[in-house]
Amino acid sequence: MSRNDMIAIFRDAKDGSVIDANELTDLRTLVGNSTLFTMADSVKLLSNKIANSDAANTRSGFGNLFAGSSDTQMENLIGKWFLGTDRPDTGYIYSYASGSLFQNGASADDIYQGAVGDCYYVATLASIAQEKPEYIQNMFTDNGDNTFTVRFYNNGVADYVTVDRYLPTYGNYAAYAGWGGGSVTSTSNELWVALAEKAYAQLAESGWSRTYSGTQNNSYAAIEGGWMDTVIRQVTGLSATSQSVSNMTQTQLINLVNSNQVLTAGFVYGAGYGVVDGHAYTITAYNATNGTFHLRNPWGSYHADVTWSQLLSLSAILQWSNT
Repeated sequence: MSRNDMIAIFRDAKDGSVIDANELTDLRTLVGNSTLFTMADSVKLLSNKIANSDAANTRSGFGNLFAGSSDTQMENLIGKWFLGTDRPDTGYIYSYASGSLFQNGASADDIYQGAVGDCYYVATLASIAQEKPEYIQNMFTDNGDNTFTVRFYNNGVADYVTVDRYLPTYGNYAAYAGWGGGSVTSTSNELWVALAEKAYAQLAESGWSRTYSGTQNNSYAAIEGGWMDTVIRQVTGLSATSQSVSNMTQTQLINLVNSNQVLTAGFVYGAGYGVVDGHAYTITAYNATNGTFHLRNPWGSYHADVTWSQLLSLSAILQWSNT
């Protein structure tokens, strides 16, 4: 049973302008027995959010379905979970973004942070794209109707949201994470970073992804500030470690750089040597000739090359995937 099949079944329940008790029971029985059908995991979970509940339903103002729910409420929930029409709050204008999801796969150089303080998130995406690009590619399902289902992990268990192609713009250009091609109408745009960021903003409303922030609404403001090890777990499902650089050796860090583990650095206690305070970076390489580690800035510029002793003096916090 496909995504389109479930959308049609939910819409059929609107036949009398309200969803009556029998229709609601039938929908919940169908979703509860979804293991009896050939149904994608994402379709099962998103259908459950409509037929039963999700914290985001209440926070959005749509509410969970009940006997007597209106056809408008049903359509709002279908739009939210299957069509991506409940977009994150922003002070910018949403515009339809042309282009493709990927161009020549995912890479760290696709990352350009915009006007939201989510360096921890996009710097981690950059490292995942460099070391484990298959996790980025498998994060997305193209639904073929200008929407994308996006997968995250809640304590190792997959969860999903849906985004459409409408992205926040300022003067016809990206307001938040960049897409590389320029104007929102350019067919050379590569959208995966902007869509992953938008999906993370939508996910916040379900409550579990931003428990430490106190901001659990569907907005870009909700994803301001965070830690990279959390993102590693939520995007890849892998376990992660956080450690001060002072508690490890230079050789250990070099070995991490030379592995295919996701590797990031955060700086919260000071700046210097080209490093910005209160900012997250991707550690992409080690230059054995001059003994420097390359820190890729998610801004797409102002990168830094620092020595081991400089990392120590900056009290860097290193966070990486365990595999």
